Amino acid sequence: MTTATFRIIRHADGSVFFEDRTITLAEAQILINDAIARGDLEVGSFLRIDGDELVVEREIAG
Repeated sequence: MTTATFRIIRHADGSVFFEDRTITLAEAQILINDAIARGDLEVGSFLRIDGDELVVEREIAG
């Protein structure tokens, strides 16, 4: 079994959130969790796989 890796994490608006090295989905989730804890991302933000990139989405209240 091969672990998927990603090089870029973008915000939903297209701006780059992370582009430093190749990371796993688990490592990307830790980055997102840390950013939420620091207040850099909104609580409820999550990752979506889009081809060979990850996209940070935010929860839509409603």
